[in-house]
Amino acid sequence: MSSPNPDTTGSIRKMSTETGTRRVKLSEFERKIPSKFMDPCALESKASMKCLDDSNYDKDACNDVFAAYRECKRRWVSERR
Repeated sequence: MSSPNPDTTGSIRKMSTETGTRRVKLSEFERKIPSKFMDPCALESKASMKCLDDSNYDKDACNDVFAAYRECKRRWVSERR
């Protein structure tokens, strides 16, 4: 298995149809209101779902996008520790 490209956010941003979506910073997450949900990997998550929709739910066609999502979550968890 090849290692995912660590900087895939740019390509995922191009796939996103949302405007104004940006990555949540750790300092913002720490200051958030307890009941407010913030997903630092929202772009990657939406790109994963879009890829599945576009490929008729063929998971093999979305491996690069899934790898970007896993890498985002891995970085976020390591920052939180």
